[in-house]
Amino acid sequence: MPPRTPDGFTFIPAGRLRLMVREGAPEVGDLLRRWARDDLPPARTLPGGRGGVGAFLLRPDLGVVLRPGRRGGLMGRVNRSRYFGFAARPFRELRTAVAVAAAGVPTPEPLGAAVWWDAPGVYRGAFVTREMWGAANLWRFLQQAPAAQRGAACVAAAALVRRLHDAGALHPDLNLQNVLIRRAASGIEAWLIDLDGVHFATVTPRHRRAAFDRICRSIRKLDPESAVITLACVEAFQTVKDEG
Repeated sequence: MPPRTPDGFTFIPAGRLRLMVREGAPEVGDLLRRWARDDLPPARTLPGGRGGVGAFLLRPDLGVVLRPGRRGGLMGRVNRSRYFGFAARPFRELRTAVAVAAAGVPTPEPLGAAVWWDAPGVYRGAFVTREMWGAANLWRFLQQAPAAQRGAACVAAAALVRRLHDAGALHPDLNLQNVLIRRAASGIEAWLIDLDGVHFATVTPRHRRAAFDRICRSIRKLDPESAVITLACVEAFQTVKDEG
């Protein structure tokens, strides 16, 4: 039975390869087929994705980011790319990204996902989104921005997390690298990324405090000397605990 496919996407079975591709973007399917053959074209490498992700210009109006699935933790030391089970995580993330965007939470537009089955219950995966040109993850943005501008970026990131919670969803891996930030004429723009584990639930004050605690752990890990994170940033993130 084919997996549940969101509206606006097409499911494409091709032997061991399974694709979900946004309608009107066949170039994304072609890119994912090349990923499955280990034959990707040259890419710009962007930070993130446990080792970097590739950015590709598929047509003048369509830049995309392809993130191959990579494992972390102890398992990642011996098995970087293969996953086990029959509920393929890239397809779950695509469905989640569509649902999160529909709930009004900014996230890069999902364009496709692929699963290559090495054997029953053993697979590699990849996920493709539209590239947000000029954006950087929050940690990288803070490292490059003048101290006087860092607080505004953190305010935007905190507002994004509150928006997620107000939409009734939880992100189990909130950190400074799972938010994209970009300067715009209207101010600072922010998008949530890496939605693999996001799920919808009744969001309680305990959940909001836990989200704040995860952000604090990320700050301590990435900036143990407090060389980058300003007091304005910390004060902004404290609002993650606020309701409404």
